[in-house]
Amino acid sequence: MKKPGISTVKVNEVNGVDSTISDKDLVELAGYHAYRSFDVDETITVNGRNYTVVNTKYNQKSGLDALTVQNYETGEYTVVYVGTNPSQKQDLLTDFQLMSDLTPAQIADARAYFNEMDKKYQRAGGIKSMSGNSLGGALVGSVAIEHPDVKAVTLNPALLPAGMMEPDMEYSHITNYFSSYDPLTKGLSGLDLHSRIPGHQYEIFNGIPVPAFEHLGTNHTGYLRKDDGSQSYKIGMPGQPGAGEIFIDADAHIVTSLWTGSPLYGGNTDYIEINKENLMLLAERIDSQVKARVATANDYLANSAEIIDDEGIRLYQRISMLQQIFEDSFENSIGDPIFIGITSAGSRLKGEIDDLISLLERAEGSCRSLNSVLNSPPAELMEHVFNVDVSVEGLFGKARNQLCEMRDEVDGLSRMLGNVISDLIPDLFKGGTDLWYDAVVGELRAHFDIINGNKDKLVEHIEQFKTQVNGTADSFESRDHSIGESIRAGTEAADEAGPVPKTTSFVLEESPYLKVGMRIKEVQLDLAFTAFTGFAYSKVFPFIVALKTLTELIELTLEGISSAIKGAAYLGVNHTLPGKLIGMFTDFDDKITAYVHNTLKPLDEMAATVEGIRDGAERLMIQFPTLVSNFRPYLDQAIFNATSYANVQLYNLAAFAILREMEMTFSDVVTQLGQNKANAIEALCDVSQKVTSNMGILGEQVDRGTMN
Repeated sequence: MKKPGISTVKVNEVNGVDSTISDKDLVELAGYHAYRSFDVDETITVNGRNYTVVNTKYNQKSGLDALTVQNYETGEYTVVYVGTNPSQKQDLLTDFQLMSDLTPAQIADARAYFNEMDKKYQRAGGIKSMSGNSLGGALVGSVAIEHPDVKAVTLNPALLPAGMMEPDMEYSHITNYFSSYDPLTKGLSGLDLHSRIPGHQYEIFNGIPVPAFEHLGTNHTGYLRKDDGSQSYKIGMPGQPGAGEIFIDADAHIVTSLWTGSPLYGGNTDYIEINKENLMLLAERIDSQVKARVATANDYLANSAEIIDDEGIRLYQRISMLQQIFEDSFENSIGDPIFIGITSAGSRLKGEIDDLISLLERAEGSCRSLNSVLNSPPAELMEHVFNVDVSVEGLFGKARNQLCEMRDEVDGLSRMLGNVISDLIPDLFKGGTDLWYDAVVGELRAHFDIINGNKDKLVEHIEQFKTQVNGTADSFESRDHSIGESIRAGTEAADEAGPVPKTTSFVLEESPYLKVGMRIKEVQLDLAFTAFTGFAYSKVFPFIVALKTLTELIELTLEGISSAIKGAAYLGVNHTLPGKLIGMFTDFDDKITAYVHNTLKPLDEMAATVEGIRDGAERLMIQFPTLVSNFRPYLDQAIFNATSYANVQLYNLAAFAILREMEMTFSDVVTQLGQNKANAIEALCDVSQKVTSNMGILGEQVDRGTMN
């Protein structure tokens, strides 16, 4: 039997349902226009076609909202059920009841409304189609199971009450489209409740995979509700690198035949007679539809690449920012101004230690003077005095050595912290397949350089195929055999219709990059943070521990010196002179007291400073684990700005969705051309298979840059 050509194919005449309204129109009516309020006789424009509102049913007691529209061209009538309105308590109650075996009042009213409209417009053929989203989709399902001759299309429908469907019925006249990122349908599928949605169920690749509240509604309805009617999310701020938009309208993601406009799901496509008329139509649709969609994907990829390039340009800024954050967080965690500058060689702490050494020398000089007085009493007292002496060299020498050792530890700490800033932090960015200096950016750049080259090849490949289809159509009847040989042999065969371009081999370059997908940033972060943590605990932390230990030892030494001085003065005055002589020689007593004071004062100043250093080192030891762990989010942001990274993934995901859709589109082209055994058509089929294969290769490469 002769297969029908395009002129004899009735769009969407499948499964015994006679309807000329496309699934795309029904989905837009359900997900976008249904949520707008209309008056009778208003016009709704859907995908360039006009529909007139002929009836509305708003604000019913049960919560039902619905409208009936008529296609201006065909006169066909469609009932559109409005989905869940969160502001209406009755809608929310119905949503809850749909989880049970109750039959909500809205379902009864929906059926009654359909029957009323079907009867009203019976002379014009009655209601030919219906559509709905969310709760509206469940209402469509409840009506459609009773009307197998009426086309029904839903977008992300709610489920029917338990027991309402016939378990063995296919309900082939009902088509349900599930958006990839709709929380409701994902939840229903996860709970294995999608079996309570009658009809075929197909996934479409629309929406934004961001778990933000403002995206939940649009992922569910498939559309934004902007005043200007635009259907795109803005990405980035105007003027920023990579700023642009991602289009999310659900109907644009329904994949249809280039010839008939019928959805390419479930094997329901009609076979096309391959003749000159249909070849010319194929070439025109490739030009107007395929190339336009691929161009949109290329725009997404260009914006993605622009963001990556901008991140790369800012490498030294990102490194500098991370260095400053580390320096500030380290110094601020101590909370003592004497630790300011600890990350540099000329730190304030080293100056404080030099001051401590100066104080020690001052105390040592006073102590030597005290020794001199104690061992040189007035002649009148010589026979009463026992020699008393403070071991200056021993006590003060020990303290001096400890202070010098502490200065060495501070030098070591500053040196290690300087290494973190100048060497380690820049090294944290290195890695990737080719050991890039900027690992994540380098990997993405290399991968997208290959993608950019491959997408250019794909565009050229599609253009050549379109030209070959055109050329074949022009010469199809007279030169079938010779054109086929021309395409295969790579030669040109010309006639009055013009030459058929020879077939060029378009081999897409393989990419060795991004093998772990966008997890590369997480991998780099883990490696970098492990390196940072290892260095911090093995190289930096020991100096902090040593510093705290030395301050404790110095405090003990200072206490020993103070005790020795006080003890020597006490013995020299109170145990070597008779009490009656003290009053007579008060000058001697005053000298001892003065030298003791002059010795202890700098020692007390030292003790206070050393205590402050010890407290700072102790706080740093306690806070060190927190200091290290808190560095991770800053490192994450510096490796690649989180918002920019998410935007790259969103752009790539949007491009990948289009490439998947175009691969489905061309698979149908391959199927249709493959039904014809003419030599030229078989040759075109071979080329179309290669185009499809290249779309798959490019799609896989782009998919590596998505949220996988």
